[in-house]
Amino acid sequence: MKVGTKLLTLQVKIISIIAILVLALNGCVTTSNSSLTDKADPVIAVQRYVQLGLEYIKRDELHRARKHLDRALEIDPLDASANAALGLVYHQEDESETAEMLFSKALESNPNFTQGRSYYAAFLYSEGRFDAALEHFQYAAKDTKYEGRSQIYTNLALCYLKLEKTEQAIEAYTKTLRLDRTNGRALSGITELFIQTHDYERAQHYYNRLVHLIREKGMEHSAQSLWLGIRIAHSFKSEKQKKGLVMLLAEMYPDSDESKHAILLMNDGDLYRNSRGESK
Repeated sequence: MKVGTKLLTLQVKIISIIAILVLALNGCVTTSNSSLTDKADPVIAVQRYVQLGLEYIKRDELHRARKHLDRALEIDPLDASANAALGLVYHQEDESETAEMLFSKALESNPNFTQGRSYYAAFLYSEGRFDAALEHFQYAAKDTKYEGRSQIYTNLALCYLKLEKTEQAIEAYTKTLRLDRTNGRALSGITELFIQTHDYERAQHYYNRLVHLIREKGMEHSAQSLWLGIRIAHSFKSEKQKKGLVMLLAEMYPDSDESKHAILLMNDGDLYRNSRGESK
């Protein structure tokens, strides 16, 4: 089996994970328009307009976002952050050509603008251009001072999966976890890969870390995390633990695909078939 082709719960989350990268913006911006006057320092004014634009993108208020970003570009048409943010707006509106033009313009203006490069890589990924997305994520990952570097490695892993490069995906997740030990998506992703490659001892190691994180943060298990645990328990013939997790999954997420696959696993015991989400 080619691991990259059918990761049951990992790849169905890919687009949302990429979206989180794109929209992982700073907290609420409280700056009002009254502070953005023509008398203000133009550099500061552009920064504030871009911050407001990003906040409106986060809220999915694209019309308001465009208004502020257009104002920023009136002040400085070559500002990389403003062009990249406006690219996000057009991307959200499925205007791919305009979005790509704006991302490219941003990077031409400032090739070292890591956040903008990450936006562009996410855009390329969503367009199915995985090799190009990988190249830009790799470039962005070289910026050791970038605050969101761990997330870049998570997205590198997703690119590698699409390109059916499992070992590189594992390496990328491992790097993520060196930078951020509490990255739940990386813990989940690397656990999934070790299950798919039948390395259950390492899958158990990372799953234990994921469970500890869930407990520590007071979160609930997702359908995906329970399904990971079920398959690991099955591999070690821990029937009691497996049955308990299957019951919990059925109770919490009765209509989920994971619950259906878990029931099939209980009925026929075929981990290989059910780890790929196939029925009889």
